[in-house]
Amino acid sequence: MAKKEEEKSRTLRNFRSLSVEEDRRHSFFMRDREESIDLPCSHFPDYPKDSHPEPVVKSGWLDKTPPKGGKRFQRRWVQLDHKYLRYFQNSKEVYSKRMISLQCVSAVQPAGDQRFELITLNRTFLFKTESNQMRNEWIKSLEEVLSSRPQSQHKARSEWIKSLEEVLRRRQQNGGGGVFFKSCLAKTEGLLEMTSPRTKVYTVINNNRIYLFKNRQEYMNGLGITDIDLSKASLKESSKSFSVITPYRTFSFVVESEAERQRWCACLAECVRSSAPVSRVCEKLWSKEFNRVCADCGADSPEWASVNLCVLLCERCADAHRCLGPSVSKVFSLKGNDQLWTEDLIKLFLQLGNGKVNSFWAENIPSSEILNVESSSSERLAYATAKYLKGTFRKQHHLSGQQEALNNALCAAVKGSNIVETFRLLFSGADINSSTGIPEFPTPLALAMHSGQTNQVELLKHNQKSDTVKSEVNTAPSLSGYLFKVASANRPITEQKPRSEFTQRWCSLNAGMFTYYKTEQMTHRCGSMKTSEIICLSLNSPGNHGFEHTLEIYTDAGRVYLFGADDIVTIKEWFRAISMAMLPTALSSVCGLCDRLGRLLCTEGSLGTGWFCLSGSMLQVLLEDSVQDINLLRLHTLTIGDGAGDVVLGWRGGYVHLSFDQRPHFPGWISSLRRGAGSGNEMLSQQQLTKSGIPITVQRCIEYVTRHGLMSAGIYRKSGTTSRVSALLDSFQQDARNVCFSDKFGVDDVASTLKRFLREVKGGVFNGEDNSRNWLKVADVSHHRAKLSMYQNLLSELPEVNRETLKVLLNHLYCVHHLSEFNQMTMGNLGIVFGPTLFQTDGSDPRTYTVVEEMIQNYCAIFNVPEEELQKELDATSLILNKINDQTSSKFAPSLSICAVYIEKKEEGAELLVQVGSNVTAKQLVLQVLEMRGIEPFAEEMWTCYEVQEKEEMERELHFEEKVLPFYFSLGPDCHLLVKKSQYSNDIKNYLSGKNEVYKVGTLRVCEVKGDKNRNFISHQCELTKGTLKLYKDKESSLCEKEWSVQEGTLYYGYRSKLSPPTPWGLILVCGQQQWYFCCDNEDEFIEWMATFLSLQCGENR
Repeated sequence: MAKKEEEKSRTLRNFRSLSVEEDRRHSFFMRDREESIDLPCSHFPDYPKDSHPEPVVKSGWLDKTPPKGGKRFQRRWVQLDHKYLRYFQNSKEVYSKRMISLQCVSAVQPAGDQRFELITLNRTFLFKTESNQMRNEWIKSLEEVLSSRPQSQHKARSEWIKSLEEVLRRRQQNGGGGVFFKSCLAKTEGLLEMTSPRTKVYTVINNNRIYLFKNRQEYMNGLGITDIDLSKASLKESSKSFSVITPYRTFSFVVESEAERQRWCACLAECVRSSAPVSRVCEKLWSKEFNRVCADCGADSPEWASVNLCVLLCERCADAHRCLGPSVSKVFSLKGNDQLWTEDLIKLFLQLGNGKVNSFWAENIPSSEILNVESSSSERLAYATAKYLKGTFRKQHHLSGQQEALNNALCAAVKGSNIVETFRLLFSGADINSSTGIPEFPTPLALAMHSGQTNQVELLKHNQKSDTVKSEVNTAPSLSGYLFKVASANRPITEQKPRSEFTQRWCSLNAGMFTYYKTEQMTHRCGSMKTSEIICLSLNSPGNHGFEHTLEIYTDAGRVYLFGADDIVTIKEWFRAISMAMLPTALSSVCGLCDRLGRLLCTEGSLGTGWFCLSGSMLQVLLEDSVQDINLLRLHTLTIGDGAGDVVLGWRGGYVHLSFDQRPHFPGWISSLRRGAGSGNEMLSQQQLTKSGIPITVQRCIEYVTRHGLMSAGIYRKSGTTSRVSALLDSFQQDARNVCFSDKFGVDDVASTLKRFLREVKGGVFNGEDNSRNWLKVADVSHHRAKLSMYQNLLSELPEVNRETLKVLLNHLYCVHHLSEFNQMTMGNLGIVFGPTLFQTDGSDPRTYTVVEEMIQNYCAIFNVPEEELQKELDATSLILNKINDQTSSKFAPSLSICAVYIEKKEEGAELLVQVGSNVTAKQLVLQVLEMRGIEPFAEEMWTCYEVQEKEEMERELHFEEKVLPFYFSLGPDCHLLVKKSQYSNDIKNYLSGKNEVYKVGTLRVCEVKGDKNRNFISHQCELTKGTLKLYKDKESSLCEKEWSVQEGTLYYGYRSKLSPPTPWGLILVCGQQQWYFCCDNEDEFIEWMATFLSLQCGENR
């Protein structure tokens, strides 16, 4: 035992003696090197604190040791309470990636600059903070929590380790657990297989919670993944599997036998329904007689509540409400949720409660529909669907169907104390986010808060994300009725089908089968299909065929079925029922009613397939249990191959690759995606948009003028060449994302394109003629404050896209006016040019000039822009003016141009305008940018300038002597300059230091880039030496297959997701028009290859 203790102490001493700047892989041997599993939430809690049972002592962002010995730390949200230290993927997530029991922690100590270590019995966790002060705060908090343990006082670390080992030994002997819990008692434990993500986890049920571990050994050592609160969960059983459904995600487990399933489910059911002492919430809410029974079935002592519907429920009815989804009913327990159940929420339930709420929801319920305590689960779900989702039994409001009147009534009601009237308005269709017409309090919630109506605030707050209009519920679908059908086909139905080709059929959907008969009385079916064979549903636009409303069904076998009806309600009801039957169980609650739904061949999906739900311009991509919401208008890449080509969708969150499919549903998806991605012939809101929500055409034209024409005399007043303007505008209308400004377009051509776009766009910036007339009336108002107030009110009434577009445009025009000394475009001149353009008139009304001029002059006041924010942009232009004045006396002054540069990351409107001469180097540009921003780098920091190619997902560091201006003018539309801290400079220097001869030989996986279509990575032997990069078939081969000159190539690095590379460490060699992607196995290898290439290319001048 003494020998073992001595060996352990020596190991720990060796560990601490390692340098903080560890570069060798073995230096991480004791640290957390394996990443945990991801458990993303499908819904996030309205009150994040509710998801954590223990009070949080400290929380914040920390960098943790990277997995598998990498060099870059991983950013994690870390929380400390009195039992565990947990870290999460982000601050919103409910379920942690790791949780460390403080029972197993022996010490916490500094580990160098900005870092600290958390030492457990047999593992050390390394964390990195933003500063030493923050590190010390974390250490202090951890030490306070650790010292609060009774057995921790007056114990040396060696004694602590010895006591932990003794506890662990005793519990193993007794068949109990490890040191994860204070008590070794666990109700049930064992190895289970999760279905999403697909992995095996060691599972323990204890203290009415489920704890997940990577394996039993980690459980014994006190290291977990996450825990699941069963007080907010329900249990769903099926053959050889069961699911634990929480408000935030569903956990599904597979067991090996029926007996094993019964054992786990019995224990879980006991935990879920275990009776805790009656809480203060129960006592207060049950003090009212109508709250002592379930609002749906009448069962006594309801212990659950829907906080947005304001009803108390029994456990079985609460399960039915959970099936409706949190967007309809937010179900919480009355016990153990003290942070949720504030005094204000309790007062709301006492004022409304089951009695008054049921007088609205159940006003017209037939006696045959009333539930009782013996009702089955399916009956409860059907009742909840009809009552709350469809509003079948609710009391009709006298304003129902009058949207504007409902909204106005809601805004008036929230100012008073009549909470019942607000409740009735809200669930009769009033828009909870409707405009109040008061700029200071634009929404009903803001108005209620201003009026001091706490009950109104609580009601509105809990319904902020609820579906107060009709939607649909996920249930086992069953539907029957008459539809009209045409003969099925094996190709897309493109021609219009007259009414005479439709034949009436009795259709039935039941038990996973869709069947149709000649009449309701017939028993011989005309045709049928399994819902599992349906791969696509599509709602056609009204009027496409003889029947006004039609539905298309596509099957896996390539058949197309067209059904029609005279009313849209019938078609939508069938669409909902079939979609719920065809979707996987885990995904059936995700999609609501949409235009098109189905599964497509997708590289990123499970088994090469993904589910897609398209509604207008919003696309939901369902890959296993993960859901991505994509606004097609804001895509930054939409590549649709000709003929049999694939489809690539790229947005801010990633990429999706759709493989070509010969079946007839695929062309319909292509046309729907194109239509949803925006058109140049539509209103501003239907244009292709940037991340900030303005048309790409507007943003690209403004950026070009800012770069090349801000000081051009007569900018916007001079017209471009008509043919070039027409060609450029046509390109924008076809696909604005892929427009490139070639050399043939001058700055006046681009400026005229912007003016013509704004003049011709449907509805204009001011959203129609009626609104335009209201804007023009403001010009006749003489009182200045009244005029500004009117402008602000009109601005708030515009759609968001129009409002943001107007803001960006006027910000640009203000900058143009600021340089009027050079471009001669004063506010008056800009008003004359843009007045008729924005109002889409012939220019005969002088009020158009006045409005534009006044909006430029009062830009900050009208748009609520802080003057210091605008001043940042004007400071850049002032710097330009000063430099020009200093150089006007010199006839040999070099030509100057304006460059847009970003700091650390690219954000819309955050570019820094810098005037650059023809001889300015990258190093000089960096120093100038840092000086303008007032940034003083630390001694060890190295800032440099990067070329970033967004579309190609790659970047490179400019050589410090590289001339900026010639390179800047060659940048494409998706490229920009970025000044940031150098990511690899120190690593490259360390690698090259002390090397007399620089060369590199090894195996890399190589792919020739051909329009993102070639994704075939092949291993090759590569040799980088003496100014050349050579490619061999393998190690034994002596025949060089490819050879590149280092001096003639440009090396980028990045992760080209479109190519699906096997690792994230990629180097891209660009030689002329050719690109080659080299994939490294790890980060160390990546740095070595890059350092060797740059050293050979630049020599000692690197």
